[in-house]
Amino acid sequence: MKKVALIFGTRPEAVKMAPVYLALKNSPLEPVVIATAQHREMLDQVLSLFGIEPDFDLNIMRQRQSLASLTSRLIDKLDEIYSENDFHTTLVQGDTTSTFAGALVSFYHKIPVGHVEAGLRTEDVYDPFPEEINRRLNGVISTYHYPPTETAKRNLMNEGVREDRLLVTGNTVIDALLWVTDNKS
Repeated sequence: MKKVALIFGTRPEAVKMAPVYLALKNSPLEPVVIATAQHREMLDQVLSLFGIEPDFDLNIMRQRQSLASLTSRLIDKLDEIYSENDFHTTLVQGDTTSTFAGALVSFYHKIPVGHVEAGLRTEDVYDPFPEEINRRLNGVISTYHYPPTETAKRNLMNEGVREDRLLVTGNTVIDALLWVTDNKS
C-alpha cells in the first residue's frame, strides 16, 4: 500500500487536514500522520475530535525558540522519518513553518508534495510573517496544488504553475464542519 505523509502541527492545520485524512483512510492509500505539535494542546483537541492518532509525534516546541531554530529542528526530525520510511507523496496544508519544513524535506527526498490551501497571497512577504513567505516557498516546492478558490488558482497560474497541477478543492474547513455535524451530533 502506498504511504501518504500528512504533516501538520497547529489546530487550524489539523481541522483542515482531518477530512483529507479521513478520505485517505477509505482509499487504497495509507495515510501516515506526522504531528509536529506546533500548538500542542489545541492540536490534541482536534486529533481527539476526529479520532486521529499520529504515527509520529515530533513535539517540537521549546520555550523561547527562534524561528530559525524551529525550522532547523523540524527539518532534522522530519529528515530522520523520511530516511526510514518509503512515502509515495506528502501532503501539507497552509502556511506554517511545519508546512514549509515538511514540503522542503519531502522535496529533498524527491517525493512529490501536494499543498492543500495553495495559492493564497497577500503580495507582501512580511505580512503575515512568516506565513506569506511559507506560502510562496511551498508554491515553488509543491508538485500538486489544491487551491480553495479560483482566485487562488489564478495566483498560482500567474506564478507559472501548470494548470494540470492544479485542482480547486474548496475550503476543507467546510468538509470538517460537515463531518462533525454528521458524526458528533
